[in-house]
Amino acid sequence: MASPKKTLVLDLGMQSLRIAEFSLTESGGLKLLRASRRELMIDPALDTSRPDQISLALKDILKAWKINRSQVICVLPAHTVFTRVVPLEVPGGSSGQVAAVVGFEAQQNIPFPLEEVVWDYVVMGNTPSGAVNVVFVAVKTDLLESLCHSVTSAGLNITSVLVAPLALFDAFRHTSLASSLETTLLLDIGSRTSNMLISAEGAFFSRSIPSGGLAVTSAIAKDIHAELEEAEKLKIERGSVALGAGFEQPSDPIEANIARIARQTLLKTQADISRSLSYYRSNLGGNEPTLILLTGGMGSLPYLAEFFSEKLQKQTSFFNPIEGIGIAESAQSFLEENPNNLGELIGGALELTSAPRTKISLLPPSLSKKKAFAKRLPYLAAAVFFFLAALGASYGFALRSTSLTLAATAIIDSQIAQDTRISSQIQTLSSKELSIRQTSDTLLSLVSLREAYPGILAELSAKVPERYLWITEIQPAGDLPQRGATAKISDRTIKALLVKGLYLENPRQAAVIDDFVTALQSSDIFAFEEKEKSKIITQRGSPNGDSWAYPFSLRIPLRNPINPLP
Repeated sequence: MASPKKTLVLDLGMQSLRIAEFSLTESGGLKLLRASRRELMIDPALDTSRPDQISLALKDILKAWKINRSQVICVLPAHTVFTRVVPLEVPGGSSGQVAAVVGFEAQQNIPFPLEEVVWDYVVMGNTPSGAVNVVFVAVKTDLLESLCHSVTSAGLNITSVLVAPLALFDAFRHTSLASSLETTLLLDIGSRTSNMLISAEGAFFSRSIPSGGLAVTSAIAKDIHAELEEAEKLKIERGSVALGAGFEQPSDPIEANIARIARQTLLKTQADISRSLSYYRSNLGGNEPTLILLTGGMGSLPYLAEFFSEKLQKQTSFFNPIEGIGIAESAQSFLEENPNNLGELIGGALELTSAPRTKISLLPPSLSKKKAFAKRLPYLAAAVFFFLAALGASYGFALRSTSLTLAATAIIDSQIAQDTRISSQIQTLSSKELSIRQTSDTLLSLVSLREAYPGILAELSAKVPERYLWITEIQPAGDLPQRGATAKISDRTIKALLVKGLYLENPRQAAVIDDFVTALQSSDIFAFEEKEKSKIITQRGSPNGDSWAYPFSLRIPLRNPINPLP
């Protein structure tokens, strides 16, 4: 009987890392075999040492588990990943149409140059208003490479990289609550961010709020003039959230002070959550959530659920992601110590199963290349095997019949010579073809240039008003060189026309020039927008009664620039 399929899932939090080993049962379900947690340094100033902290912690855990090499699924924390939900108005919402515009939308919505990040997207149903919900995720390449190197240096082989909000959403979809038609708000309050996930029938919304448990710890440290580590210990051991008026405060003054600070800090987080819910309702047409499920490291803070229930006026409880998950006896203690922090681990482990999950690929370039090479490795090994077998057969045949081998070699040499001649002929023909193509391109350019100016004159003639205005001079114009700079050959490209002329005294006076410019706006040869009309007219003579005609000048951009002859 084959051993059950196993894998490790690593949740890289800001304040701690959690790693768990899962197996796939015979019925296709998940079973948590064992898990461990290690705390990291809380001070944000020590973020540069985080990869080293991760590597040391993983080596310590793997040594205790007696694991040398294993595959692992990494879940990145929300504060390291840029996540944005973008509703796209794509007709029909087909995957092909979404893929056609997603590259442009990524440039508009990801606040980093795309060459500096590893990014992906996933379509998450539709918004209540009917648009296609596209979730963009991106992480800086250097940060991703650093984190993945710290994991692989501990002896683990990364098979996929996920992000915490989407892994948590996958874990929620695996529970029975996901089948409800009600709108549910999944609130993951971590150390640095509070992640909002709104799940409704056929709809999805996500937003990360840059405030979490660390904000409470920092406020406590500032109030009592202590280090972050001491304030964090006080928050864990004696902390709670103060309730509103009418509730008795803790009798211990220290605990009462911590509860007050926690409430004041969480009020800012609650305000951001309320604004995000308002945006979801008003801008996306979403429904008000009827249920709030809390999760994350802050979930263990006493009276947190009561606080959000009071402020958001919604039924609030804690998210239970282990529904339908088998738990080994060796993992019971971890489960008791981390009751509200298992969603990301279970969401990552769902890659073992056939359950619905969010498919994204955030592997860094170095691991992507290794993965691609690993896929080709069996074929390369087979090729090497057959090559060596062929060499062995050839050598055995040569031992039996040297003369036949020499004859076969002569035939091969003849074929090589023939192939060499053919290759030389092909190269000669390719050179001739290239020369002909260059000549034809030049001729086509000349034909296009010959037709350009008659077309321009015809277009100007068609658009010029019938009365009161006529053109006296047309000049080509390019980009104006900067002061002190010498003109380059590429600067000779004609990108606009300088049109000069006169207009007669008439009832509308200089307005006939505006009529002319407005007519040119619909031209297929000239290209400018309504807001640029004021820049097109470079000279407009003012009637003064001394002349019968007044000059005007236009600089009109061409839709297709003209390349003059060399």
